[in-house]
Amino acid sequence: MNGRERELAAIRHEPCDRVPIDCMAFDNGEALAAHLGVPVADARRAMQLDGVAVGAAYTGPRPEPRDGIGFTEWNTPRTGDYATWRKYPFSCASTLADVERHVWPDPEAYDVDGAARTARSFADRLAVRGPGWNPLFCRVCDLFGMEEAMVAMMIKPAVFESVIDRVFAHTYCLCERLLDACGDAMPILTLGDDFATQSGMMIDPANWRRYLKPRYAKLFEIAKTRGRYVWFHACGNILEVLPDLIDIGVDVWETVQLHTLPITPEQLKREYGRHITFFGAINTQRLPFMRPQEVRTEVRRCIRALGEGGGYICGPDHHLKPDVSPENTIALFD
Repeated sequence: MNGRERELAAIRHEPCDRVPIDCMAFDNGEALAAHLGVPVADARRAMQLDGVAVGAAYTGPRPEPRDGIGFTEWNTPRTGDYATWRKYPFSCASTLADVERHVWPDPEAYDVDGAARTARSFADRLAVRGPGWNPLFCRVCDLFGMEEAMVAMMIKPAVFESVIDRVFAHTYCLCERLLDACGDAMPILTLGDDFATQSGMMIDPANWRRYLKPRYAKLFEIAKTRGRYVWFHACGNILEVLPDLIDIGVDVWETVQLHTLPITPEQLKREYGRHITFFGAINTQRLPFMRPQEVRTEVRRCIRALGEGGGYICGPDHHLKPDVSPENTIALFD
């Protein structure tokens, strides 16, 4: 089997010649490439992964940099990490007119034709997924600020809903354009959002079901009507809403962080394994501190618990960060 066949078979819970392997991102790519003696661009391929993510680059106008800071197409500052101080466009928004005045990005201004060419270059050997990280809740938090977004949800619901509708409409158009441009070269629609911590939901599940579930359902339907699979990223302990995600069509849950869940891997497989494919499970928070043999033991444990009968794509449960050694990276994928 090649990577495309192997990963799609796992999603269908069909027998594979081996458990498929994949990775969200190699933030340790330079060290891994140096260790292997290959160019950085070839480090991922050297791990013989079975899938690849392909996105569409934004080609439209961007706001001019201010105070040395660049801006995204959403008119939010590129500050580099969650801890950096920044100004949020809707931090003081109180009316629908404030929402209307914002300069929103054009969903037509993404290079879906270029993405399609890239997808076709991989499609004969890898399972291609896209567009990737295009969240609803996290985008709203990026526009309001996280605290203000959750306050607005409670005391300014009309303003909150107006913003999330704008984000949803943009994402819907982009997903349609990308899947139609890529055709069979992209068999998986990938989206993601983070609404949980490692100890549970960040927002009340009732609000999740009011504001997010129906919009996710419409996004997932874009894939289903085209015969594609839905691969959804959500970190942390999302068990309170995992049945809802399954109900609206999620086929693959990325990323399964076993150490955050109040149940064992065996219980997770027993309860949800018939309905969904698990991706991840190898604890990236521990990887920097493990020996290669411990990594191998962890991988085998996850495969035994989650891989029986298909429905498991093995990999790290988040980005491989720069402090993960090449030796541990190789042990994981070997």
